[in-house]
Amino acid sequence: MSRTNWTAVWAVFAGGLVAGACIGKVPPALPALRTDFGLTLIETGYIATVLNIIGGVVGLFAGIVSDRFGHRRIALAGLALMATGSLVGAVAPGYASLLASRFLEGAGFIMMTVAGVALIAQTAAAGDRPRAMALWSCYLPAGGCLAMLAASLALTTYGWRSLWLLLGAAAVACLALVARAVPPRASVNRTLPLRLGADTLTHPASLLLCLVFAGYVAQWAALITWLPTFIVGERGGALLPAALLTALWVGINVPGVLLGGWLMARGARRSRIIVFASAVQALAASGALLDLLPDWGRYASCLAFSFFGGIIPTAVFSGVAALAPSPQHIGTTNGMVMQVSQLVQFLSPIAVAWLATRLGWGAALPIMLGFAACAAAGGIAIAQIERSRMTA
Repeated sequence: MSRTNWTAVWAVFAGGLVAGACIGKVPPALPALRTDFGLTLIETGYIATVLNIIGGVVGLFAGIVSDRFGHRRIALAGLALMATGSLVGAVAPGYASLLASRFLEGAGFIMMTVAGVALIAQTAAAGDRPRAMALWSCYLPAGGCLAMLAASLALTTYGWRSLWLLLGAAAVACLALVARAVPPRASVNRTLPLRLGADTLTHPASLLLCLVFAGYVAQWAALITWLPTFIVGERGGALLPAALLTALWVGINVPGVLLGGWLMARGARRSRIIVFASAVQALAASGALLDLLPDWGRYASCLAFSFFGGIIPTAVFSGVAALAPSPQHIGTTNGMVMQVSQLVQFLSPIAVAWLATRLGWGAALPIMLGFAACAAAGGIAIAQIERSRMTA
């Protein structure tokens, strides 16, 4: 494109905010859900992570369908499913129906987020693409933070069901906004679906982006899921302060994401950004999980973890557009990245809960360090690809 359609970019970002809110609304509500339904720690973990199962199963397929049949259609369908899931969850009479509603939200989440990167790439001119991608990369922390701030009011006044209703209405509004602001794709991608998948699955850069984002998301998911429960259950905090502290932790990720976009726009290498951020996250996770610092020091470590970790999503999502096999493979590449990240988002909170229940929260540190090492290893390997491209 010769000129960026910023109205469309912001409309797609609004849809991403709703997707991020679908994840962010749950952690502050977990203590209330445990009380209402009499759930164990592991059962509440399934409520938080069941959204990720569907993405972990069909992420690549959703990307192929998005590339083949139109990113706008997939985004609109995703918003419709998120709206349906939220509204069904708001009236759920029991644990099973609440889980079912989270499956619907999970399908909508993966469809919207898979299509989002491709829609941003289509509607942003080349010169504006780093800024547009940095904005899109904020969808998860910004949406999660807004949901947690809303939760701090809803949980102390109207209850968790009101939060589900609010986000269902927001998804309907974003559906109308995207339908109006984002133009339909003029041309059709005629690449065969099997070819799209095979090209992406055998592309080294795409696989490395999956490794990096999986390592980052595994750490993020574990902390965002259990930070409110840790504050309330282990440190004796109340629901409102726990929700606000978690919202601040999520919100500080946004300037980190924007910092990543600023660095990328000024020529910083993607690989160096990833390795640096992963190293900081490893140090910060140690400060947060080991019982060596006072509570304020452990929370400060959490904030450092979130801020510097925010650099990584910008590097990854801009890498999806820059390192995909071709522009026709952007949705498929992003679908594969999201599929892997959804799998680890499901597994990592469960693994941390299992260790914390049996051995204490400090026992979760080795697995967190392993996730950080995976992200750093992917960044180091991407450096070799960057050097090869510079040489060529």
